[in-house]
Amino acid sequence: MSYLKKYYVAAEERINERRNRNKEIHRENIRIAEEKIPEIKELRKRLSAGGAKLSTILISGGDAKKKVREIAAENMEVNRRIRELLILNGYKDNFIDPVYSCGKCKDTGIYNNKRCSCFMNEVERLQCAELSRSSAMNLCSFEDFDLSLYPERTDENSNKSIRSIMTDIYSFCIGYARDFHLPQKGILMYGGTGLGKTHLSLAVGNEIIKGGYSVIYGSSPDLFRRIEKEHFGNAGDADTAQLLQDCDLLIMDDLGAEFESKFNQSALYNLLNTRMNTGKPVIVSTNCTISELQERYGGRILSRLLTMEVLPFCGDDIRMIKRFSD
Repeated sequence: MSYLKKYYVAAEERINERRNRNKEIHRENIRIAEEKIPEIKELRKRLSAGGAKLSTILISGGDAKKKVREIAAENMEVNRRIRELLILNGYKDNFIDPVYSCGKCKDTGIYNNKRCSCFMNEVERLQCAELSRSSAMNLCSFEDFDLSLYPERTDENSNKSIRSIMTDIYSFCIGYARDFHLPQKGILMYGGTGLGKTHLSLAVGNEIIKGGYSVIYGSSPDLFRRIEKEHFGNAGDADTAQLLQDCDLLIMDDLGAEFESKFNQSALYNLLNTRMNTGKPVIVSTNCTISELQERYGGRILSRLLTMEVLPFCGDDIRMIKRFSD
């Protein structure tokens, strides 16, 4: 996938910030250890002296193998003693080791002479955030979801109370978000307008982002417009279709509101099929019924939607309730 230059620049800045932050943590850990355990400070001086001796030996040449082995053995013993002291004083044995967010590249962003996966993941997260920037994801949380707005009356389709149905859906979404992992199953949320589908899908996305996963949220009409525009070569070097396939979680809101066309139908099928095959979930919300989805998209797409966890939303239009209760 090609990424815009600005995402690489921003990722470099984040990697540098992360590296500097970890260096500060490392320095502070050393300060704490040397203050609490003075012997560690002396032992670290011995390590520095050993490093200086080693440099001198290597520069001077000659038969230095024996001296190098002796210094290496001494350093190993010093390090062993430091770790022993840390454990004896209630610290982990690696408490004063360098701190890295990425053990592969040591926070340089480069691994095996290429961009490290941690760097590319940061680039992807930045581009996902840009694509989702118009959403209110950071404003939607599980805490703000008000179950009291759902009536106690019986739902005619399930013979259960509407509030109990929505309580179960709410609990499922919390568990899904907090135990998110890959591969993972998707979610199909369907029901009338104003029942909380968008709020809960955004709350899930907001929680999952906190775990370091890349999440894209978009309305189906907007996402398909982007894909079509880029497909016909009018959007520079962006690649929305590829990004929608690659992100950890895709949230597609308002499926069925997009323009009905063969292109959009093919794009939807390819997107669902690719993500299903790679174990990357989609949360789809729609105002359509199952029979309407069948009629609009056909059996191939519906069968993929129905492999997801199907959550039927019910109740009264919450937007209207809030509007007239103010």
